[in-house]
Amino acid sequence: MLYKIAALGFVLIYFGLLIGYRSYLLYRRTGINPLRPAVQAGARGLNERILGLATLVLPVVALNYAFLEDNYRYLAPIPYLEGALYKNAGLALSAIGLLWTFVAQLQMKDSWRIGIEPTSKTPLITGGLYRYSRNPIYLGLIGAFLGFFLLAPNALSLCFLAIMYSSIALKVRFEEEFLRQTHGTQFLQYASQVRRWL
Repeated sequence: MLYKIAALGFVLIYFGLLIGYRSYLLYRRTGINPLRPAVQAGARGLNERILGLATLVLPVVALNYAFLEDNYRYLAPIPYLEGALYKNAGLALSAIGLLWTFVAQLQMKDSWRIGIEPTSKTPLITGGLYRYSRNPIYLGLIGAFLGFFLLAPNALSLCFLAIMYSSIALKVRFEEEFLRQTHGTQFLQYASQVRRWL
């Protein structure tokens, strides 16, 4: 029961705190609505749409896992990952990943966005968690998504993890290219001192 509650809590925290509340804070402070980022074309736009659609897997998996056991079996559970050791690891990873992500979002202050806004030049953030990772938000999300997979290990959550990891890795490259174009030598110097992930 604990793990089912944790899976539901994960969804509520992800959508409610990391997306909803953080977007509200930014909107209240700046008037910018990050839930409506600039429309992107080409590979960047396709990747943003894939990320957005893939996140819809989270509530599907969590609701089936928590409430619809008969339906959950159609998601092809992975039996050898159902032990308490894996579930506890998933619980810890998801909690640490979500907390890490939220702290990194707050440390970005008004520079935080969901997507790239080419017309919006924001300061380059290099303090806090950004002293150790150029992309602590995405690092935290990958850890949290791995934790969610271990909480509810099945074929769909495994596909979700693979898609999110690949799309986030691609998104990081797009965003770092944008930062290089926007901040020039300041970003290049930062990138030479701080690793992309950790």
